Amino acid sequence: MSDNRFARDLYKDLSGSGRLTDSLERRPLLAVDARRGRTATVLSANGAAPARLTLARFHAPETCGSPEIVTEMVFAFPPGGATGHSTPTSHVTVVALLSTAAFAGGAGTSSPAMSRTNALDLVSRVAERAESRATLIRPAALDPDRSADAGEVVPLRAPSAPRYAVGFRTRFVATGGDTALITGVAVTDPQLRAFHWVIKPLRSRLTGGMIHAPGPSRYSLRGAITGEGGGTLLLLDEIADVSPRESRATAVDAATRQVVTAQPLALRCP
Repeated sequence: MSDNRFARDLYKDLSGSGRLTDSLERRPLLAVDARRGRTATVLSANGAAPARLTLARFHAPETCGSPEIVTEMVFAFPPGGATGHSTPTSHVTVVALLSTAAFAGGAGTSSPAMSRTNALDLVSRVAERAESRATLIRPAALDPDRSADAGEVVPLRAPSAPRYAVGFRTRFVATGGDTALITGVAVTDPQLRAFHWVIKPLRSRLTGGMIHAPGPSRYSLRGAITGEGGGTLLLLDEIADVSPRESRATAVDAATRQVVTAQPLALRCP
């Protein structure tokens, strides 16, 4: 978490001291045990897992590539039980809900999984719906780590007809030869009848195949989980290519498009 106010409030809550800024001027890293057992919900592609904060580390501004104080939090997860399936595995992107009561929720994957061929076709049709006046430069691959010509399909929980979340980052060429990267995220049925945008299509002009001017972020779909009220949260990486420090991992409500929680992706702390 990169936020001065959040860091000061948490430090005071854990240590009783309101002098975090002064302390970081003397030492660039402070570690505080979280003896009070503050709880949170950690969201990953595995689902929502309740957790307990055990340690907080506070990094001085600029030490992690951010101009603000960075708070690093270490969580412990209850062993076994139903929540064990939603505990995130190692080395995956997670985001945390800190201001609500901790809860458990599974990954939202009750609609039938698509074959690779059908998933690739769905990504292409959603991308073409975003840009109908140009032509795809090449078919998309299924790869959340690929920066362009790629997309993802994640099955969602649905009361009746199957629904899927679809993310894409695809390049198009217009009649005049101009090329652009189009990105977006939608929720739809396979026939694109019950269709709505979660992230409306965003367009970045390409020069020599590269994005040179600051513009829209591109989005990668990492998973979907069931939120506290039974709604669907999409886990999205928001990548700012020209300004990497502005990239973030987010959880977005699929129905309201509201960003429920977010954290920076580009921080590198010593």
